[in-house]
Amino acid sequence: MYGCDLCGDVSLNPRGHDGWMDADPLLTVTEIADRLRLTASSWRASVADGSAPKPDDPDDGKEPHRRRPRWRRSTVDAWNAQRRHRFRPAGSAPGPGATETG
Repeated sequence: MYGCDLCGDVSLNPRGHDGWMDADPLLTVTEIADRLRLTASSWRASVADGSAPKPDDPDDGKEPHRRRPRWRRSTVDAWNAQRRHRFRPAGSAPGPGATETG
């Protein structure tokens, strides 16, 4: 994706406003849902019940209905890898196109 990670302005170069690409950007609920192929409400429910990680940037300075918590991409990817590994039957191979690391 091209443009700024903060404002979404696609007229900016891939490095955004300051010329530096964020290697571990903060993601919103919608971005996480798209990344993990979940609904936003499923992600919110997982956060609420404690099965998903707490936000890296909780946005606590606002009223609860105005907050926009965000998670680092690395936090989401680590949680997703653990979640997928936990639900894969022992001895089963990863899905097509998946790679195992570690």
